[in-house]
Amino acid sequence: MTVSSNDWSLTIATGGKPSFLPHSSASASILSKDGRYSIVILAYQVRVYFISTRQCIRSIDVDLEDLVDVKLDPSNPSTILLFKSYGEVITLNWKDKVTRPIESKVDLELEAPLLSVISVNDKSYYMVLGKKNKKLAPQTRYIQVIARTEDQKNQTLAEIDNSIAFSTSLDSSKVVFVTSNHEVILYDLIKHFQDAEVEVESETLKFPFKSSITSLAVSNDSVIAIGTSAGAIQILYGGLETEKPQRLLKWHIDQVRSLQFSQDNNYLLSGGLEKVLVFWQLDTDKTQFLPRLNGSIEKISVDNNMYTLLLNISSTKSEFVADENHEVLVLSAVDLVSRLSVNAPRPNFSNQLKSSLTKTKKKFLKSETTFDKSKLRYDYSSLFEIHPKTKHAYFPADSSIQAYDMVKNEQQFVQNIAPVLSIGKVRSETKLVDPVISLISFTQDGEWMCTFDSVSTSEIDNLLSKDDTQYALKFWKFIETKADKDVKSGHWELTTKIIDPHGNSNPILSVVQAPSSYHNGLAFLTADNKGGLRVWRPRIPKEIYQSVKNGSKLQQTAWTLRKSRPSGALSSDAVDICWSNDSSIVLLGHECSIIAINAQTFEEIPNDMFKIPSISGSRIRSLSILDDNLIVLSKTRISSFNLLNGELNDLVAKVNTTTGGKNLVTIDPLNKLIALAVNYYDTSDHFKVCSKILIFKPHQLKPIHVQYHNQGISSIRYFNSSFIFVDLDSRIGMVQSSSTNVHEDVGLTAGINSMLLNAQATADVINNRNITTKTNSQQASTDVDDSEDVRRVLDLHTFQPVFENTDGVQLDTLFDRILKVIR
Repeated sequence: MTVSSNDWSLTIATGGKPSFLPHSSASASILSKDGRYSIVILAYQVRVYFISTRQCIRSIDVDLEDLVDVKLDPSNPSTILLFKSYGEVITLNWKDKVTRPIESKVDLELEAPLLSVISVNDKSYYMVLGKKNKKLAPQTRYIQVIARTEDQKNQTLAEIDNSIAFSTSLDSSKVVFVTSNHEVILYDLIKHFQDAEVEVESETLKFPFKSSITSLAVSNDSVIAIGTSAGAIQILYGGLETEKPQRLLKWHIDQVRSLQFSQDNNYLLSGGLEKVLVFWQLDTDKTQFLPRLNGSIEKISVDNNMYTLLLNISSTKSEFVADENHEVLVLSAVDLVSRLSVNAPRPNFSNQLKSSLTKTKKKFLKSETTFDKSKLRYDYSSLFEIHPKTKHAYFPADSSIQAYDMVKNEQQFVQNIAPVLSIGKVRSETKLVDPVISLISFTQDGEWMCTFDSVSTSEIDNLLSKDDTQYALKFWKFIETKADKDVKSGHWELTTKIIDPHGNSNPILSVVQAPSSYHNGLAFLTADNKGGLRVWRPRIPKEIYQSVKNGSKLQQTAWTLRKSRPSGALSSDAVDICWSNDSSIVLLGHECSIIAINAQTFEEIPNDMFKIPSISGSRIRSLSILDDNLIVLSKTRISSFNLLNGELNDLVAKVNTTTGGKNLVTIDPLNKLIALAVNYYDTSDHFKVCSKILIFKPHQLKPIHVQYHNQGISSIRYFNSSFIFVDLDSRIGMVQSSSTNVHEDVGLTAGINSMLLNAQATADVINNRNITTKTNSQQASTDVDDSEDVRRVLDLHTFQPVFENTDGVQLDTLFDRILKVIR
């Protein structure tokens, strides 16, 4: 999906999070008819995986907003049917490589919103219609038959009042509804499938309500399972002439989130907050378990001897399911071994999008004329960094870090940074607070990683220290996998952990890597909330790269404190630091002021020698140095200050940023560019957050490019001549220049001059004008004839190695200039 504008292009690399279909029998994924492929439904993309190799073989971009169900097309196994709540049906070719995979779009005339599709045949759709449940309020539901062909007609099979939940059997022949009147109504559609004139059979069963219902399932032979918030599973038997007593299955100690019967009706599968998949043998009441899954089990689907689970991997429960992160896990029903795992990027947003937008929309409707659309009321930023060695995007999420491969578009691994409870949290355990990673940084060579996390004393302890917070600064060594070094894969090993690194429980608010001029970049600089600074460097033993004699492990490297600047008295969360490229000056932004610090002595530079005026205008969000310019982003302003002449550049503009504004600005040191992501409210159609990326030169007020995006942006980073961003749909996007003229116009003047000088020097060596070799030299080459001058013809290939590392610059556009210098 590429949207081009002038000389720049916007590319969306990922498809968002796996879709959550609350009333569907599918778990954001369906299997092909032969069981070899898994078709995973994301928010903006359909991805096809070959299960035997776990590889994605096809990605299809399609807008799946308001998607409620997905089915295989019975008339064509190469197509799937995507159903949206307002009645649109999309026929998508998932298997064949065709130019237009979307074969058709049909709008059905529905009397009510679509909730679920029971069954699909060549002539009709069997659907459940009705309003969406709001906080499990009872609603009226309809079972309707919608014609696919002109010779068929629409008809309503049943109307169910006060329904609070419903479910469909695996063979689509049974549909069960639970009402608020303590009734279970079971419908058998199998005879209606054979003859459309036959009335649908129904059966009503009574059962006592003891706790709220959280899940529901019905088997092909009319056995009904009801999951409750207390953990008990109630079993009811329908379709029997002789009544069979109801019974309870007890193992879960918290709400049962999902239920499903096996294809042979012998087993019931259940899952909940414990992160354990439970198998109930219904005849013997024996149980089997598959524990320690990555998240609570939200949905279970069974097909082709495969179990597909939708796991909620969010640590904090959200009121809105759309804000949660999910993982699609495909298990073999034979040996319960994982066959496929699909994850999306996991940015940890500062606020929940859906809930906060609902509150903001109410305020907008009250005062539309005075509402400021450019000023966000909530911070939606998130932190992510790009590893310079593996090129993976790292997303800190609570106590772990997800490494996401942007090239393969898949999760590489998840690294636990701090110890947490490995099993699911239930009841009072949900009050246990997990550590939260707030900062992450890499050295320039990518060999070391620095993380900062904090954990508060849990309320469950009820101690005097329940409000205390413990901070930890950790240093990690990247260990490459020996199997395939070309891929640059590996894992991280913890080498040093420092508790309360700035003492007195002062949190670290900024971590930056050292420039390459300072001990080859092997250091980190940290700043706390009171303006204290500390430099950390490793104490590496001489034999660090050698194996220890009595073992195969590498010797540990301890990171130690080398320099420090004491903290002040004023505490603030508006703190940021940057380090000059020559490692001589450290600039510290604290609240609204910026001070210059001598990097050698860690003392403030006097104002008469070097002074930075008050240029922020408000609380500082971010500081960065681009060439000889200081780029300052504050709450209300972005400005560029020339450090050499001590004057403001033309780039001074008013902006509105939130507390996470530091994640919304980045610089391109190669092309001398600044990228700023600006979020705003779009009230034209649906009330939502949109964004635009402004790309500036440091000396120019007017941006050289403005890139609009139909979703808010949570973070933006520079990498490999491109600006990489993550939006609020958890999609990774890229803005990059697509023209050589832009590169020439944007900062390659100095680079061209440097290349011309290198070309001239190279020409002097190669062409030599009149090179002769000395015969009396011991190092003279025996391949050179001393009597002849060495001359070579200059052409395009002569200087091609000089320009190998130049991105976007065509050789033929520079060749004429180089010839002028050589001549």
